Amino acid sequence: MSNARLIEEMRWQLKQIEDRKAENQRLLAGIAGSGHTTVVSPDRSVTVLAAPDGVVSEVRLAPEAMRFDAVTLSRTITAAVREAVAAGAKPGAQPPRQTAPPPQAVPSPPPRRAAPADDDDPYDTVFDV
Repeated sequence: MSNARLIEEMRWQLKQIEDRKAENQRLLAGIAGSGHTTVVSPDRSVTVLAAPDGVVSEVRLAPEAMRFDAVTLSRTITAAVREAVAAGAKPGAQPPRQTAPPPQAVPSPPPRRAAPADDDDPYDTVFDV
């Protein structure tokens, strides 16, 4: 491939990136302007966006969140979701302050359960919102 062709390809890719960036900014501005509530966990590992009616529109995990064990991450996500839903569901509510779930001792592992009959899905996940 010639240098001119490579340069043209790079320009095209940069244009695509700029277009996506502009679209993302437009979408974020729409969310921010629509009264969404944003809750960020104190450790900044979880961000939750909820619409004015309390419906969660987005959950974001920072790369650092992957360092947590499943129980801690689950509790952090659940606390942030509950706070965002509660704040979003209140008419004229002020954005909530950033709060953490109550401090707890190092969690003990959950009790062992019998293996599910269907081994296709070995995970037992419950979302209690």
